[in-house]
Amino acid sequence: MSLKLKKLIIFLLLSIFFIKPAIAEITFLDIIENPSDLKINLTYAKEQEALGRYKSTLTTLERLNMLYPVNTDIKLYLISILLKMDSVAKLQLTIETMLQDPNTTEETRGYIEEILKTIGDQSKPKPKWFAYLDLYYKQTDNSNIEGGSKSGFAMQADNIRTFPVTHTYDKTFSRGGSITIGKSIDATSAISFNGGFSVNTQNKGIENESDVVSGSISYSKVIGKNFLIPYVYYSRPNQNFYDDYKSIGIGFNNSYNINKNNSINYSSSFSNTEYNSKLNNRVADPNKKNGDVYSASVGYNFSFSDVNLISSKLSYKEKKTKEDYNGYDGTGFNIGYTRVLPFGNLKLDKTFQTNYYDKKDPFITTIIDRKDDIETSKAQLSGRITQLLPFMKKFDPVGKIFYNFNHTRTDSDSTLLQNAATRKSTSFNITKRFSLYE
Repeated sequence: MSLKLKKLIIFLLLSIFFIKPAIAEITFLDIIENPSDLKINLTYAKEQEALGRYKSTLTTLERLNMLYPVNTDIKLYLISILLKMDSVAKLQLTIETMLQDPNTTEETRGYIEEILKTIGDQSKPKPKWFAYLDLYYKQTDNSNIEGGSKSGFAMQADNIRTFPVTHTYDKTFSRGGSITIGKSIDATSAISFNGGFSVNTQNKGIENESDVVSGSISYSKVIGKNFLIPYVYYSRPNQNFYDDYKSIGIGFNNSYNINKNNSINYSSSFSNTEYNSKLNNRVADPNKKNGDVYSASVGYNFSFSDVNLISSKLSYKEKKTKEDYNGYDGTGFNIGYTRVLPFGNLKLDKTFQTNYYDKKDPFITTIIDRKDDIETSKAQLSGRITQLLPFMKKFDPVGKIFYNFNHTRTDSDSTLLQNAATRKSTSFNITKRFSLYE
């Protein structure tokens, strides 16, 4: 955005007599009860703007513009919000409507002509580079880190034995960072490259100790109502005490916006994983786990009141491995609810997954076919640290520190004793972002 356009936006905002410091006092219920009250609606619009909820602000102003067609200040405020949202098509339509309106004053027409000139000068945006670095720390408390079975027993060669558990409760720690470099190709597309490194340790046990190198390339493109994101990724975990492996994958994660409140998500991916044995762990051949994973999903999202989102998703996954008893196919269903709160975004979701394994594992049983039914429940709260702790604005004025609380409960039922288990984990993650170039 040019300096000239920024000055124009500032002038427009200052020229609107009704803009006052925002204090979150007006609720959406107040708006429903007073849909035509100018003062209440303007206060609500300004509060939503201060919270960065421009869509809610825009909806309120568009309604007021219809109720008060001769109010020039509402029109100017509406233009300023569209400029902030970079909604060029809608901005041009609004401006054309205002120019045809006989109630629009000559002074306002002068502002509009200046805006049209500026938009014309910037109609062909130049490619823009961006880069940022994320550093993070994560700590997780696990209730059943080794996956001890519910019964306390396991099967081996068709015999039942005690499930060997060394640790149940344990903590894991992860420290790392990632760098993202990208370029905006034009107004509707961009490409980005990401590289990351993390170190993972465990308090008592050793199962989750590793360092991981990863990288990805993604491309985003907007075509009409479609938002397309194809990607490629690579991951190389170096396990400290177990077999190393590497994974490479390709896929897409797209969405189609039906209208303001309804959208459809659809995705598909393919990945290949290869293991290699450690010198101190040659009891079992890790290459038997080598294989490919195919997955696809389709979901529906519904948002309302600008702060609520209900999501659902159907998925299918197929894993093919060198030894069939490690491979399976399964279907899943996920339902979720997200709520935008003043101190962050609250997300609740639950997933039901059923996996059918291709073949019996003779080391475990030659009699029972394996089938797993898995229920996963999650509760997550995430956002900027300044939303949670307002005094942190002194240390993070631009909001580049993010937090994430996550509680997960996994309840697995299986035809095999050792695979029927309940696990709980609670994690806290904090990330600091450094803008390297923008």
